[in-house]
Amino acid sequence: MRALLAQRLKTRLAYRGDLVAGLLSGTLLAVVGPVFLGALFQHVGSLGGWTAPEVLFVWGYADTVSGLFYIVFQGLYSLNRRYILGGELDRLLVRPVDPYVQLLADNLAIEEVPTVVLGLVVMGLAVVWGLPLPSAGRLVLLPLWLAFSLAALGGIVTAVASLGFHLHHRGTAIGLVMQLTTFVRYPLDLFADPLRWLLTTALPFGFAGFYGAAFFLPRPEFTTLSVLTGPVGAASLALGYVAWRFGLARYTSAGG
Repeated sequence: MRALLAQRLKTRLAYRGDLVAGLLSGTLLAVVGPVFLGALFQHVGSLGGWTAPEVLFVWGYADTVSGLFYIVFQGLYSLNRRYILGGELDRLLVRPVDPYVQLLADNLAIEEVPTVVLGLVVMGLAVVWGLPLPSAGRLVLLPLWLAFSLAALGGIVTAVASLGFHLHHRGTAIGLVMQLTTFVRYPLDLFADPLRWLLTTALPFGFAGFYGAAFFLPRPEFTTLSVLTGPVGAASLALGYVAWRFGLARYTSAGG
């Protein structure tokens, strides 16, 4: 596994121009959201009862999770077209490492690191802007909570990507499904009940953003859901992997 990761990093660093371009574009895209929120709250005092620092913290948390997702799970986007239909999955199957781990390691997107860094900076700026500092006990748990949220997002998208084993279509539903993560960058009680139900129960993207962030906010009404971030993340990743294994069992080699 370490050898796979090292090889992937060497490959990315071999094309430094592309890497730098990716880093710059990722940074520019990540900056747009906080700048928009800053401009918005120059004109309004609050958004549905949520203060500017609270909304900014939720955005920063969700952005951090999103950056981590694209670093770790980028390979899911090319699973259908490149690996299943293109036959590259055969290469992963002959190696003595779980093909799922190889798929992820083979597509690590280190150009998304600035998104993670910017998300962390935005959370810090929210505290500077006036958000009450979470207790030391909760701050220590921030890396763990980010990992839980990452697992929730990665598990859901793994399950969606695994549909490629059954549908055999060059398209993918991942991009469409990922559009829903736009909503979890904001407090979910700003939206209608059907959308909140969808993002909490059917496709629990809410735990990859708002609910995870709520654990660190002075909002006791969301305590129960925010504490569920860990179990939901573990369950999502486990179910996503089950869907992957089920699909992999149905895979037919491109050569046979």
